[in-house]
Amino acid sequence: MKQPITQTPYRRELKDKILQTAFREFTAKGVKAVRMDDIAELLSISKRTLYEIYGTKEALLLEMVKQHEDQLDNHMRTFMAEHPRNVMEILLEFLKLQMKELDNTNINFYEEIHKYKSVIDFLQTKHDRRNDYSRTFFREGIKEGYFRDDIDYDIVRVLGSNAMEKIMRTQLYKKYSLKRIYKNLVFLYLRGFCTIKGITILDEQLLNQFH
Repeated sequence: MKQPITQTPYRRELKDKILQTAFREFTAKGVKAVRMDDIAELLSISKRTLYEIYGTKEALLLEMVKQHEDQLDNHMRTFMAEHPRNVMEILLEFLKLQMKELDNTNINFYEEIHKYKSVIDFLQTKHDRRNDYSRTFFREGIKEGYFRDDIDYDIVRVLGSNAMEKIMRTQLYKKYSLKRIYKNLVFLYLRGFCTIKGITILDEQLLNQFH
């Protein structure tokens, strides 16, 4: 029976370096363009060592995506814990991170991760949890006077999700950059469910930040 690999400090540090390297390479070039051999070579380790830690490319990709999502969640928790934030501040910070990510990610990455079932299953679970949180978030936005109280937010959420699926399926990003598409889609939906108070914040901050 195969013996488990001892998690020494060096091994833990190496795992983190592998994930950092994989994230940089996969998002810059796409998943298909980067081989496990390439990652081992960049880190000056043997292929055997890499495969001892991550047995397959899919296992590495999944762990990388999990770490990235955890980092995003941790950033938002820290942002909200620093001092009291209203919903518009939270929303703007999240969108800023999303736009930055779109700026730095090769479209091939988004296309190719759909070939890995474990990654898509994880992202779907994450998406479902965020949808649960979004309902509470929208209710808070109504209380604070930034969001309209006559909008069915479940319908808005489904429409937004379906729009992004349509964009990816029809490969609209080959005509327009994904960042430009996302920006216009977000502006359309945000302005639609914001009150005058919310729209004022968008015009003063969001439109200026994401020009």
